Amino acid sequence: MEFANAELDRVRVCLIGNSKLSRLVHSLIPEFEALASITIIDNIFNDAVRAARDLIERQAVDVFISAGANAFYLKDTLPIPVLGLKVEQADLIQAVLTARRISSRILLLTYERQETNVEMLGLFDDFELSHHTYSTAEHAKELFHNLRDQGFGVVIGSSYACDLAEQWGLDSVLLYSRESCRNLIRKAIRHAGAAKRQQQQRALVQFLLEQSSNAQILTNREGAIVAWNTGATNLVPSIARRRWLDGLVDARVLEADSISAEGLLLGERLCSLSKQPFEVEGERVGFLYHLVPSPVALEKGDNRRLVYHSSRMADVQNQLLIYGATPSTVLIRGETGTGKELAARQVHDVSAHADGPFVAINCGAIPAELFESELFGYAEGAFTSAKSGGKSGLLESANGGTFFMDEINSLPLAQQAKLLRVLQEREVSPVGSRRSIPLDIKFVAAANVDLMEEVRAGRFREDLYYRISTFQVHIPPLRERQEDIPVLTEFLMRNESLRYGIEVAIDELVKGVTPIFRRYRWPGNVRELENYVERLVVSLKLYGNWEVLVEALPRILPELYEQPPAEPRGGHLHNIEQEEIVKALQMFGGNKGQAAEYLGISQTTLWRRLKRLRGGEEEL
Repeated sequence: MEFANAELDRVRVCLIGNSKLSRLVHSLIPEFEALASITIIDNIFNDAVRAARDLIERQAVDVFISAGANAFYLKDTLPIPVLGLKVEQADLIQAVLTARRISSRILLLTYERQETNVEMLGLFDDFELSHHTYSTAEHAKELFHNLRDQGFGVVIGSSYACDLAEQWGLDSVLLYSRESCRNLIRKAIRHAGAAKRQQQQRALVQFLLEQSSNAQILTNREGAIVAWNTGATNLVPSIARRRWLDGLVDARVLEADSISAEGLLLGERLCSLSKQPFEVEGERVGFLYHLVPSPVALEKGDNRRLVYHSSRMADVQNQLLIYGATPSTVLIRGETGTGKELAARQVHDVSAHADGPFVAINCGAIPAELFESELFGYAEGAFTSAKSGGKSGLLESANGGTFFMDEINSLPLAQQAKLLRVLQEREVSPVGSRRSIPLDIKFVAAANVDLMEEVRAGRFREDLYYRISTFQVHIPPLRERQEDIPVLTEFLMRNESLRYGIEVAIDELVKGVTPIFRRYRWPGNVRELENYVERLVVSLKLYGNWEVLVEALPRILPELYEQPPAEPRGGHLHNIEQEEIVKALQMFGGNKGQAAEYLGISQTTLWRRLKRLRGGEEEL
């Protein structure tokens, strides 16, 4: 399949040369006017590379051509193809015959990596030829300096060698012929044209793969990965570094010609998978894998699950799995409502203490005067109101398991010092007791603020910060991972429909509310979304069907439509709006129709807002 786009058929060729070679190629440009745009850069070595890189950065070139040392230097340096002019035997003989008419003493000067066959010249006996090679520009100058008194009357070589000869007052003959240059341009046009066609075909494949939001992976018939879409990157963040699917999917899937499977474990994700072969003219050339991930739970055993679809949360999961398996403390950062406790439970599940208890405390909810007795416990008679026989502390009850300290930033400094001692010594002494209880605990801490900022402000101990922050995991707020909103909404709706016994057209309702949900900033994150979904599901009893329910959203969830006081143009709201529009356009490769649908607005509204954001007239 090829695209018949005339403007794409005309390739862009750039010659990196100088003096005689540049003039020769320039004279050939009219012959190729219909096939190629030919640019000439008259420079050598470092200057040539700088000029070439500028063209590459501006995406103004498809292929470079050059000769001699320049060609080899550019091939070693540039990221796109460089075709070098080969020294043909006919060119060398013609150059010698031309040079012989000037002088019988000829100096042939070529670059050391350039293949030059001079054996054939031994058939001629009416001239003296001395062949020397150079490795650098300075080396070439040095050769001229050493050979200038040996009576050579003419020099054969590249443009650079010819320029040096003229500087020393010697005649020169260019080693390359007009026909060789013509053939090089033809070769460059063919090469660039083939590369353009391959690029167009790859773009077509990528475009088709991206039509599905779910993961799609294309392999050749041997099973090597050829292409994948954004959904696959979100599902398998390492896909770009993989060559094969071995180790990612079951061997039986790889061996089957076609297959459909449910509940397939892909890394840490349960997915449904379909594999289909495709053929070209009756010959099998590859396979297309289509994968639909199930919502991912980071907590086992109940219905409160941390669900995601985004690559950012996939990174969070990988960190939790890796850091959780270490014996050190894990610090989880995130705004209120992002699911820090559920992430802490994931750490517990993968730790060496997974079979032990999971004990969670909110550091901000423990009165300072009860901190020691609650965490450390106390002995009988430790204080006036102490229970008979004493009491075990929360730390002791977490022994052999995980101890999760939420909002650790709310601990007063005095309590921070006591906690630091426990973390350092890994033992605790109940209040009023002389005995020490050794602790075998996986510690997890969480904060809803930047603890380093708290350290700088003097509100958090620096030594405690470094004790708990060896492994840090940042859970992004919901507004920064909007691709998670549909799957979270679907998951929460299923839970609430089961909880209240209400039948919900979940797919349709999710589709109806997602554009509105995506425009909202979610200051309360997933916890706020959970509250709103519960209200929606229960409200279905009032409105009867999902279409009417979506129309009534402004009355059911007025919070989604309430706007803060208007700010001057260029203020915070303007920046937020611009950020969301730019993000949507980047997500869909500049496609305004898809971006408008994602934002929940018409294309006309998007156009007006873009105009306003770019400095046009105010939106009417």
